[in-house]
Amino acid sequence: MQWLMTAALALSLLVNATARAQAPDTADVRLVFDVSGSMKQNDPNRLSASALELIVTLLPSGARGGLWTFGSEVANPLPPTTIDDAWRQRALSLKPALLDYQQYTDIERAVRQAADAPPADGKRHLILLTDGMVDTPGGADKAARDEASRKRLIDKLAPVLHDDDVVVHTIAFSPNVDLDLLENLAQKTQGLTAVAEDPEALLRAFLDVFDRIFPRDQVPLEAGSFPIDERVDAFSSLLFHGPQAPPLALIAPDGTRYTADDHPDDVRWQHQPLFDIIHMPAPIAGQWRVEGEVGPDSRISVESPLALRTRELPTTLYQGFETPIEAWLTRPDGGVGEDESGSPVSLRAELRDIDGRVRQTVPLTAQGDHYRGVLAPPEQAGNARLVVVAENDDFIRERRQAVNVLSPITARVVGDNARVDLHAEHPRLDVDNTQLTATLQGQMLDVVPQGDRNWRIDLPDVARDVAVPLTVWARVTLDGETRRFTLPEVTLNPGAATSLHGVSLDRPGGHIETLDEEEERQAAPPSSSLDRLGDSVDQWLDALPSGVRSLWQAAPPPFRDYVASHRHDPLAWALLIAGLLVAILLLVGLRRRRHRQRTTRREEPHV
Repeated sequence: MQWLMTAALALSLLVNATARAQAPDTADVRLVFDVSGSMKQNDPNRLSASALELIVTLLPSGARGGLWTFGSEVANPLPPTTIDDAWRQRALSLKPALLDYQQYTDIERAVRQAADAPPADGKRHLILLTDGMVDTPGGADKAARDEASRKRLIDKLAPVLHDDDVVVHTIAFSPNVDLDLLENLAQKTQGLTAVAEDPEALLRAFLDVFDRIFPRDQVPLEAGSFPIDERVDAFSSLLFHGPQAPPLALIAPDGTRYTADDHPDDVRWQHQPLFDIIHMPAPIAGQWRVEGEVGPDSRISVESPLALRTRELPTTLYQGFETPIEAWLTRPDGGVGEDESGSPVSLRAELRDIDGRVRQTVPLTAQGDHYRGVLAPPEQAGNARLVVVAENDDFIRERRQAVNVLSPITARVVGDNARVDLHAEHPRLDVDNTQLTATLQGQMLDVVPQGDRNWRIDLPDVARDVAVPLTVWARVTLDGETRRFTLPEVTLNPGAATSLHGVSLDRPGGHIETLDEEEERQAAPPSSSLDRLGDSVDQWLDALPSGVRSLWQAAPPPFRDYVASHRHDPLAWALLIAGLLVAILLLVGLRRRRHRQRTTRREEPHV
């Protein structure tokens, strides 16, 4: 773990440089450590102690920080106060307290007390480090109390924290966690979630969290090369690499070569087996180059009076919903807006995969001194990066934010295919503005509201040797606009050898339609006769022999997609049937013509 501590010391160069430029006294970071007995098994490598060292070193001087521990009881051995060297020494002296294991895991009480501790105004960032299992003290009805505490955390406390400007970032030390709890707690408060089973994952989780708390301008690092303009006062490079990789070298635009063993005194260079951190003051403008292996998550942060700023970027995006983006530039003269060079500036927002591949992009248009745009609804769920880019012929700046893309409504099978529970993940969805309809291979199922933001589907008996898709439709009306989409498909008996996925005429999960008022009046509700017609086709296909069904599965995907996406459109059915009739007539006519040709050419045999 020694390298992790050295990493913390080195990484503090990055964060403290940013802190000096971005008024860290406005940041309030509260560390909440799980010391329950289960941590002894779920954190065998004692990553909690390494996490404390890493966070304490990373936090910039001038910010405010505090520390809590919780198990059966909640303790606050280090109340929130200004971070300095004395604060760091006190915090590090508390490492033995992280091994003082207690019997239970009262997460709800720990989060409440850490959030409410004075000063309880302004933005507060809670970093919750836990194995993530609610386990409250008590005797009788303990399971019910644990479930009630978990429900209060998600449904009541999290929205209150969001309204009080409290952000909860959750880091789990084991995959044996209640990940749904941690994700909900972070999501509802605009925080981040990570599972860190090893030091490398822990380091990257903290980088994402600190990028969220202390956002920094960056420049792109592509193919080992990055641009530095004349307005950059200094840059800091975090360069990941393999443990056996040859030493890195940094090549300046004028050809000057810098290495860990050969660099000027004012250049700070930390070399570790898995990464190098380099702080370069007063760099030469031009294209810099890294010689050697550069791994994923490497980054170049810059300090400059020409800076990119954004409205707070979200940490959760939802399929089917757009994301508004607003950004602006601060100039060296203290103004806001276009660069003083006069070269036109373009801004854009991008959604990228973790590996850097751009999923989608949208230009931001100038509206006064600010730039605004709307990122289209994301299609693919999972982890991603939301990036805002500003550039012209003379400079480029980037702001990056780790994000999680979710379905607006999640579904999970409960029990032994007994029912499906659905929950509105999007904060604005509820049973009043959202109507759900479910089909299971043509059979319409009742979707029953359960409270304000939950629904329940009781399932019929399903053969265990067949994997069957359940399709759930949603019709959502918000701000006078109606959109209709299907949830990601839920599969019953997913491990079965036989699958009926190819037979379903339901639309693939994630298909989104936005309807204007006229289209909404004309659109047939899911329970209409058109839906029943489409569902009866599902049942008819189900009843076909397996050989005939295989013909449907072998049909070209565009044809199947068309049928699936127009199953409720009477005109589409009429066109399809007419097309089939024409094809049949053409086929019959062609066969008759060939028959006549064969008859005409027939000759009598010679005797």
